[in-house]
Amino acid sequence: MMLQPKYYLILFLAVAVYFSISKLLFDKVYATLQVVVDELFHIPQGLAYCAHNFTYWNPKITTLPGLYLASAAILSQHFSCNTYNLRFVNLAASCINLILFSSILKYVYGSTNSAKTVLQAINLTILPPLYFFSHVYYSDTLSLTFLLAFSRLCLINRCKILILVFALMSVLMRQTNIVWIAMVFGHKILDIFIKSSRVFGNHFLTKLRLNHQSSIAKDIDKSMLKYHYSISDLFIAVMYHITTCSVTFFKYLTLNDALVLFTHLITLISFVVFVFKNGSIVLGDKSAHEASLHIPQMLYFLIFYGIFGLPYVLAKFVSTLKLILSNKYKAFLFSLLFAVIVYYNTVVHPYMLADNRHFTFYVWGRWFGRYGYAKYATIPAYIFLMFSLYDNLRQQNCISFLFPYSVSLFLSLCLQRMVEVRYFLIPYIILRLRLVRPTGAIVIFEFVWYLCLNAAMFYVFFNKEVMWNDFDYPQRIIW
Repeated sequence: MMLQPKYYLILFLAVAVYFSISKLLFDKVYATLQVVVDELFHIPQGLAYCAHNFTYWNPKITTLPGLYLASAAILSQHFSCNTYNLRFVNLAASCINLILFSSILKYVYGSTNSAKTVLQAINLTILPPLYFFSHVYYSDTLSLTFLLAFSRLCLINRCKILILVFALMSVLMRQTNIVWIAMVFGHKILDIFIKSSRVFGNHFLTKLRLNHQSSIAKDIDKSMLKYHYSISDLFIAVMYHITTCSVTFFKYLTLNDALVLFTHLITLISFVVFVFKNGSIVLGDKSAHEASLHIPQMLYFLIFYGIFGLPYVLAKFVSTLKLILSNKYKAFLFSLLFAVIVYYNTVVHPYMLADNRHFTFYVWGRWFGRYGYAKYATIPAYIFLMFSLYDNLRQQNCISFLFPYSVSLFLSLCLQRMVEVRYFLIPYIILRLRLVRPTGAIVIFEFVWYLCLNAAMFYVFFNKEVMWNDFDYPQRIIW
């Protein structure tokens, strides 16, 4: 690949400016509050690991120790291990995320507009909830770094050992990342499954029954390959592979693909062994994170998309309305389905009602928790945003992605009682990377929108105090 000096110069300048501004904000956050909410558990754990005390474990911590192991590896040899430097690990990781976002976008879009590609990468890096947690000692930012590195290598199917290492490290950061490893695995399997049914003689496609020994039978379907596949293509593939005992799947499977799939399989099997040995997906306080069916999380995710994907929602506003009007019966049926879901399965975690240091506490208390009709009154918004999301995705509407993504989204969100903004970050980022190719105006609007949201969020953090009896210093409000 030819070097593109303009692209790399713009990227370098973007990272330099991003870091310089973020460092000023980082220092102000540190001066304002040195222990932010769950840092009460994370910071002592990070300090213990930096001191090579690997036997200490705070039972309130429910994630695997990837954050603390990475912090110890980075800091213990060359830097002082203190709150400032532990947080700084995430700020540095956010700069790496910017570079990885840019690399992925450049690969996905193949864009020659370097400034637009880099600006989109900046937008993803300053996605407001993600950006805030780049200034404190939580696992989200560094977890995303390993997941992005894993994804970037999977796009080119190279460096199998690094693919395995990044996959394992992303799960060590947050257990729920396993569903996104599984999504990539499922996407690859389905892609091969469908394509392999279309490159050899398939009478479900051609309506012709040919002798499998004939030369034409081996070549007849090659023109049937497409860029995106629908659910009908999956159905045809299933019928074909049933009748052929999936022989062509293995004919089509290359050694390179098989090795990449094997690395994913190692990660997935390792996680299953961990869950079996541990007796649960979480460490520490299992009682606060018991698995519970909570389907409305999918609806709350639509609200997340509506807020942080606002430029894309507005860009397709008229188109989405037309789509709904042309599918009135489907919209009506989905409305009934959503009404049943929110009536029977609306769950409220005690932490959300008790912890007034999170925005979700105020949203719930002033809308869903205050008015009995609120959960039903929000259904039209869910319907509109669902159609809007489909409208923005339909040019990328490939069943080999949508099916494993939907399953992974359900597993990551709908088995948790807690409504937590951070849980929506990775699902949204994956979708954002697959949305319709945005215009320059949308990208600029997204940038300005995120700047406004971040400014509002940090204003609240710096200026609004919340007093708790358990602490002798004011608490602050965060995502």
